[in-house]
Amino acid sequence: MNQPRPARAIAVVAPLALDAGALVWPALCACAALAAVFPLWVGRFLPYQDAPQHLAAIRVLADYHAPRFAFEKWFEIDLLRSQYLGFYLPAALLSRVCGPEVACRLVLSAIALALPAATWMFLRSFGRDVRLAVFAPALFHTAPLYLGFFNFVESIPATIFVIALVERELHAPVRARAALLAVAAVVLLYLHPSALALALGAAGFLAVTGGAGVRRALRAVSPFVPAVALFASWMVRSLFGQSSTVVGSAAPHWQPLRERILDLARLGNVLAGHADEMFLGLLLLVWLAAALVPGRPAQARRWRLPLLVLLVGAVYFAVPESLGAAGSMHLRALPLLAALVLAAPLLAPGRITSALLLAAVVLQLGYDARLASMYRSFEAEAEAPQLEQVLRQAEPGKRLLSLVHDRQSRIVQFQAYQHFGMYYQVERGGRARRNFAELPWTPVRLRSDTPAVSLPPGFEEHPEWFDAQREGADEDYLLVRGAAREPGAPFVLKARAGQWTLYEASR
Repeated sequence: MNQPRPARAIAVVAPLALDAGALVWPALCACAALAAVFPLWVGRFLPYQDAPQHLAAIRVLADYHAPRFAFEKWFEIDLLRSQYLGFYLPAALLSRVCGPEVACRLVLSAIALALPAATWMFLRSFGRDVRLAVFAPALFHTAPLYLGFFNFVESIPATIFVIALVERELHAPVRARAALLAVAAVVLLYLHPSALALALGAAGFLAVTGGAGVRRALRAVSPFVPAVALFASWMVRSLFGQSSTVVGSAAPHWQPLRERILDLARLGNVLAGHADEMFLGLLLLVWLAAALVPGRPAQARRWRLPLLVLLVGAVYFAVPESLGAAGSMHLRALPLLAALVLAAPLLAPGRITSALLLAAVVLQLGYDARLASMYRSFEAEAEAPQLEQVLRQAEPGKRLLSLVHDRQSRIVQFQAYQHFGMYYQVERGGRARRNFAELPWTPVRLRSDTPAVSLPPGFEEHPEWFDAQREGADEDYLLVRGAAREPGAPFVLKARAGQWTLYEASR
């Protein structure tokens, strides 16, 4: 007789539910990051000191073989000796689709979005409250960006990411993560050597203080070996191989201690007015208030991050201000120092802390709206239509020297117009000067078989030194900004609009 089969149990699968609360803080981080991106897209020109140089390099890399630009006549490309490829190659690839200016903005936008993402991972790695990541987008619009250190700016979220990987390897080693760390360290070198040096120092400190044992500490830092080997090779070939005819003395130079201390407060001083100081002051007050809310949890070895802050601060005060062609070297420690300071406190749970962190997001939204307005003002000040009108009168593919007598903007800090002559190379091709292709660590180099007349160190800051028979001996055009005396023979007036004047050599 057949026995009845037992009834089969039916598994009940709970419906997928969306935890809205878990999405609040990632959404706020994204909102603050998108607000930081918005000013990049409101004007024709980016108000960053070295931006035209980077745009010109991107144009050469993307359109090297285009006959109308004649880049092959003036430049050669060397991808093996440059440590700036992490920025230039993605931008050059995008430039083939959308042009160098849009490509550059796309890469900068990705950097701004990566800052809170990397910081979120960093906070989780160190057991800190991930809500602190809402402060990370404020690190974007700071001095390194406005100086135009795009390669280094891109390395900031990458450095934070690498340090987070090291901390995770110390506590739970995984082969796949170690491989990722090795690749990330090499990528960091090709973003900026200074960033690799900072990450390596931080990794060594964390390994020593992590309490994970010698074997695990060595395993956590061993993925840096390939990057360190490449870094040493670059130091020998590039940094110590600088030509004194291009960069002047390679001896290190330190600022007075007072200036170094003041530069701590100048990290966010990027506008000509006081809106940036007011924003930073309020943001720091909000951060301090959140850090002091009672009820903060306890954590083992909580002292490691504050001590790492002191270590990076010591590096900031120890490194020279300049070494050969490398300037503002101390500023490169400031973004990491600021990120570590923001991530250091333990936060109390609860609504008071959340309300303060929400206020930080609101402050950033307001400040970024102010920045967008200032960028529009810079667009008017730069006289973009007049510059384009003047550059159209120059034949493409020629040689141009820029003499910028009024380098300072009334809108933003730093010498925003110093390299505006490079827009000839961006728009018309050819070779503009002073050109970063004359430096030893860029992927675009002046052709060795087409030498250019040597310009004295500091020439771009002293256009009054110009002599038509000396610096103008091999130039086809002069682009002048601001009032200045006539350059003299063989240069004659070609076009003038607003503050921009073009002279042509009549040889």
